[in-house]
Amino acid sequence: MMEQAKVQFTSRLLLTSCIENKDELEEKFERCYLVLQNLSTGLSEKDIHDNLSNAVCKDKTHEEVCLGFLMAILTEPQDASKHYRDLTLVNRDGLTVILAHLNQMVLEKYLRLNDLAKSQLLWLLREMIRTSVTNVDNLCLSLLRHAAGGDISQRNIFLIDALLDIFQENRSWLDKFPFLVASVIYTYLRLIEDHSASHLTNLRQKEITFIVSLIRERITDCLVIGRDLVRLLQNVARIPEFETLWKDLLLNPKSLNPNFTGILQLLQTRTSRRFLQSRLTPDMERKLVFLTSTVRFGNHKRYQEWFQRQYLATPESQTLRCDLIRFIVGVIHPTNELLCSDIIPRWAVIGWLFTTCTLPVAASNAKLALFYDWLFFEPDKDNIMNIEPAILVMHNSMRSHPAVTATLLDFLCRIIPNFYPTLEDKVKSGIFSSLRQILEKRVLPSLYPLFDSPKLDRELRTKIRETFKEFCLPPNADIDY
Repeated sequence: MMEQAKVQFTSRLLLTSCIENKDELEEKFERCYLVLQNLSTGLSEKDIHDNLSNAVCKDKTHEEVCLGFLMAILTEPQDASKHYRDLTLVNRDGLTVILAHLNQMVLEKYLRLNDLAKSQLLWLLREMIRTSVTNVDNLCLSLLRHAAGGDISQRNIFLIDALLDIFQENRSWLDKFPFLVASVIYTYLRLIEDHSASHLTNLRQKEITFIVSLIRERITDCLVIGRDLVRLLQNVARIPEFETLWKDLLLNPKSLNPNFTGILQLLQTRTSRRFLQSRLTPDMERKLVFLTSTVRFGNHKRYQEWFQRQYLATPESQTLRCDLIRFIVGVIHPTNELLCSDIIPRWAVIGWLFTTCTLPVAASNAKLALFYDWLFFEPDKDNIMNIEPAILVMHNSMRSHPAVTATLLDFLCRIIPNFYPTLEDKVKSGIFSSLRQILEKRVLPSLYPLFDSPKLDRELRTKIRETFKEFCLPPNADIDY
């Protein structure tokens, strides 16, 4: 028994430790690899082909042979071309089984893949694009989620650079998939902000050149992104190539496309959850969903500290707060049952994220991320759940963190004239619509205790009263909302 205990499984795909069990997915790949070996070892090319052709006529063996080839491609780079050629010859489902298992592996195991397997995965992606495999665009979307924001580690930069090269090399293929085009634009617009370090200059310039050309040539594909495209463009607005693009967006939108009417068209479109979700890695998403659906208020601090150590501890991770806030606001919409439970509410998680902002720019961007859906809110098109967290952060922080409430209220006052002066009336209308909806839906019974709190300094209270006069009357005042 002691001898058996010393035997440790050596993984060929995953980074493992002595305390981890053998991974089920990899175990399946290894079994399929053995099936492939048994069908081909010691035989001539012709006999191997005959053997495999006969074997793949059976559904179970077809999957085993295909996954055996996948394992071989991921672990044997010297023979990968031959393995891929043989796989395309014998498979009978257009690589559907391969893509399903690759998507599962990317979404569940990518962070644990060793460097060789990651390199081979990208090699295989290139080959599948080159040979026009159906649905490989979905694998690209899964991999893009791992191109993480707020992370300039070598492994993350390797993936970001490799995917960018693949999209550049296969531009005509990329253009066939409008949603993938939009996702590439959304992802790399966000990542450019992180790549200002001198050793990333070449990557950043490559990203800028590619994304500006994509936006100019495929602006109609961008429209599906909605208002968060404008938010991300604002963050890179001082880069010369984007400055020029901004002038066209603002002053000459029809030069990009005759059907594009301008920035307001984007700002009045709520961003799809899929884009907001795409800027969190699957691992981050699982942990945030767990935090907001399972962890009880009062037991949350150790989970938050663990999340902070893992994702928010580096200087460059300051930019990640916006991604997390936009995800919580736009994607995590608790049920009524959860809202009435003692599970940690969204506003508390967002309030905590604000306390982790140590740079003024990060704090300012985080505020905009929180209030962004307020600016052009329309009750018949937008969701109350997208504006609820901001009002509750302010309301609930007043008691223990009045400075947080004060800075958010100040921001709300200032954003009306300053977001985009030409659209000041639209922004004011959106924010007022948000506040009326908050009262109508009884998120708060009255705004008076918040807007006229004695914990706010006199200057701020005056500014709030001037800006939001109709919401500053005591609850018993006679006013029709």
